Amino acid sequence: MRRIVILGGGYAGLHAFSVLRSRLGAQLARGEVELTLVSRDRHHTYHGWTGEVLSGDLAVGSTLTPLEPILGNSFMQGEVVSADLPGQSLTVESEGSKREIRFEHLVIAAGSIDPFDRIPGLAENGWCVKNSRDMQKLVGELESRDATAQGTRNVVVVGGGLAGVETASALAARYGRAGSGKVNVHLVSSSEALLPSLRPNFNHIAETATRQLVGQGVQLHQGVRVSRIDKDHVELADGRTIASDLSVVAAGVSFRVLPGTESLPRNEAGQIIADDDLRVRGNHNIWVAGDIASVAHPGTGEPCPANALWAMKQGDCVGRNIARTIKGQSVKGFNFRGLGQAAGLAGQRGVTELWGLQFTGRLAWVIRVLFFAWFMPSRRGALSVLSHLSRNVWGAANGRAAQAPEHPPALPNLSGRLR
Repeated sequence: MRRIVILGGGYAGLHAFSVLRSRLGAQLARGEVELTLVSRDRHHTYHGWTGEVLSGDLAVGSTLTPLEPILGNSFMQGEVVSADLPGQSLTVESEGSKREIRFEHLVIAAGSIDPFDRIPGLAENGWCVKNSRDMQKLVGELESRDATAQGTRNVVVVGGGLAGVETASALAARYGRAGSGKVNVHLVSSSEALLPSLRPNFNHIAETATRQLVGQGVQLHQGVRVSRIDKDHVELADGRTIASDLSVVAAGVSFRVLPGTESLPRNEAGQIIADDDLRVRGNHNIWVAGDIASVAHPGTGEPCPANALWAMKQGDCVGRNIARTIKGQSVKGFNFRGLGQAAGLAGQRGVTELWGLQFTGRLAWVIRVLFFAWFMPSRRGALSVLSHLSRNVWGAANGRAAQAPEHPPALPNLSGRLR
């Protein structure tokens, strides 16, 4: 039997799994190929709705898709604690016990983590939105403060990219609706201008987003890094401090090194370097996709962006190439060149770049919502989000606000701070 193991239940891992199951369906049915996806979480986290969740327009459960219904018996919940690449085996810890699983082809799609190693005080005093557990903790904290009127007066958001802009706009809208007194929202960006991924080609929509933030009262601190997050303030690299009751980081990522994979080639950031067919450079049976992959853009040769859509397309490519390899066919290079970028802003507004065209306002928000819903891993989840957001738009047009849909707690055991 030929065994394929995928590490990670994020965008890249799920897309690789889906393509492999589709292209090797007959071999899987006959027991000639075994396909396993290992994830530490039981849910896939969809980051497209972060702004809507933080503003209170969607429940946090809208970002979560259970993995078992999608993967069936191919799903293994657990933490990969070590790898023996020459021996083609992994050690997985699950529910307190360890087991060994073997592979012929290994897909490393473990994604990235928040930059705990680069921002002192983040783990103890900050909040993050990337990991599903951290997002739930933050939403729980926001709801607790809303209910008890604890007097949040200063919020600092770290990150001037798409995620940081969405987060700052969403929190400004949330506190603006709360009517509990003035809340100062600060956005700190290491870049000289917000949304550097849109510049200089799409300055119009980048400047539109910047103006909306300023119009919401968000105070911008550009061209400066955060050097430390403390309990009641944030220290900047230029010596200034900003008072902060709530500090949220939506910028930068780091990468874990799985014991046993230290020999794999990596760039300075810690990403694993891939050839154009997405094999790990110098390895015939180890593949990499998603944030953790350093992949050259097929047009520019520069590194591909580390975001959801690129991870999905890389997962698709890995799936196709492993299927081709097993069938004795030649593999093909990664050839995706991008579709666009988008950020949701308060009041069902946004900025969107799609195939080089720039959109702003309500139209940009609608394009973004439809686009993101299309790429959700569950059609049922996508329809639920679209239904609720459409009611939100209708309610806003008629002066009413729709309630966020009810969801049972998706992940238990949320006690404690960040990892």
